[in-house]
Amino acid sequence: MGSAPLNQLVEEENVEIEWRSFELKPEGVELPPKPEGYMEQARANVKRMSEQYGLDMKWNDKSSHSHFAHEGAKFAEQHGKADAYHDAVFKAQFQEDRDINDLAVLTAIAEAVGLDGSAFRRSVENREFEQAILEDRQTAEQIGITGVPCFIANEQGIMGAQTYDSLAALLKKK
Repeated sequence: MGSAPLNQLVEEENVEIEWRSFELKPEGVELPPKPEGYMEQARANVKRMSEQYGLDMKWNDKSSHSHFAHEGAKFAEQHGKADAYHDAVFKAQFQEDRDINDLAVLTAIAEAVGLDGSAFRRSVENREFEQAILEDRQTAEQIGITGVPCFIANEQGIMGAQTYDSLAALLKKK
């Protein structure tokens, strides 16, 4: 999907990616109402970025939450499949219009990337990684993350879709 600059950096600069959970709309957390026109602007931004970066990216109204996807990501990470899982979840969300908080959808994704579907489902149902997700949320709040994606290197970060050059510059900052 839109990870080509990041994948290029991983290969060229020997960058290691550490995925962290950040829910834009956490379950059980009451968010303030969005200003009038916000959703229309958000849809327009997705369309603009899709065109600007040459991405196949669509607005998806099916996924109102992503907690199960984050639980699954922690499971995938524990089993050495974090990158493949994240790529598949992003594709499901932004290209395939699937609900990434639906456990059946996520289990199929997990199996497609080589994870044990039954163990994956049990882990998510039992909220095995709930504490890790809460810790990621607290870290995000402490360092001021308000959106995704967010890239952090050398104790500095940038949010939003980024070019190869902006990510490379972030790596060089000290």
